[in-house]
Amino acid sequence: MGRVKGSRMLDRTVISRLICVALVAAVMLPTGHVLFPYVSHMLSDMQFQAIEAVVGATVGFGLSAIVG
Repeated sequence: MGRVKGSRMLDRTVISRLICVALVAAVMLPTGHVLFPYVSHMLSDMQFQAIEAVVGATVGFGLSAIVG
């Protein structure tokens, strides 16, 4: 008989995704603030935040796929 995904599995999945989001945010936010002065003359604030969001989402999804 196959396993039915219950609330326990949902909780584990949600928790692992939240941990990935927290880890990526903990790295991306300080890194973004450090890098912004070096690229501020090339990019506007909105452009930099968009790039930061795309990179953060990509890393987060990759980390979530690796963790499982």
